[in-house]
Amino acid sequence: MLQALILFRLASWIREQPFGAGYWAFSFGVTALPLAAMRMLEHGATGAIAGIALPLFVLANLFIAALLGTFVVLLRGRLLRPALPIAAAIK
Repeated sequence: MLQALILFRLASWIREQPFGAGYWAFSFGVTALPLAAMRMLEHGATGAIAGIALPLFVLANLFIAALLGTFVVLLRGRLLRPALPIAAAIK
């Protein structure tokens, strides 16, 4: 749940950043949440975790589906910045 609180706190900052490959860095934390909830259900947990496991799973899958937009940006040629000439990179 700490991971969820951290991601929730950073959500506004994350949305301000331009969409790109860096968004994949958040995929681990987002997918770890529903996995932990499902593991707890496998081991017989009840209560609040049983109620939030499915919504967490759905939200994580929606987030990952949105990350697949990275490939669209890549195909359009806007994912990676063009390389600087060597002379410009040295300055």
